Amino acid sequence: MFKKIRDKINDATQQGMARGAQDFQRHAEQFRRTAAAQGHDITPQLPTPQLAAQAFRNLDADPDMAAFLALPMEEQLRQQRELQAYGTELRRLYDTCEPATLVIRALEPTGRKIAGQAQYTATLEVTRADGTTYETVTPLIAPLATVQQYAPGTRHEARVDPADPAKVAVFGPIA
Repeated sequence: MFKKIRDKINDATQQGMARGAQDFQRHAEQFRRTAAAQGHDITPQLPTPQLAAQAFRNLDADPDMAAFLALPMEEQLRQQRELQAYGTELRRLYDTCEPATLVIRALEPTGRKIAGQAQYTATLEVTRADGTTYETVTPLIAPLATVQQYAPGTRHEARVDPADPAKVAVFGPIA
């Protein structure tokens, strides 16, 4: 009797996985077409069981992400939209604004988490392409695992909005 129940559970699991993979492929193709229409080449990949297991193991190492995943779905979606808007603004600055360099002078946590990532207030010394230098303060969102690259004193590539020089995006570190 146990074998029959186990076999039924295995069959149901296999069928559910197959339906889930089909649904994923359908949505992934929709996403790929939408991204291509906007000039992006993005093809979502179905995570392997090993990647899913690694993601769950990483939750122990990232309590902020675990706390985010424990929030009600509506709040998760709100925070994801906020994080996406932040990323969209970074993309706009990168694509359309003037290159610059900067030195991070201070990085203070705000105590706020957005989609499992910490928000900081960064004090920046910005050097524009024409050599002018000024100081500004901007929000910075970074996962715990990468925040050390934004330590005070580090130099970074940046983009500055010429219409509003207070709008600065911090990108890769400069060695």
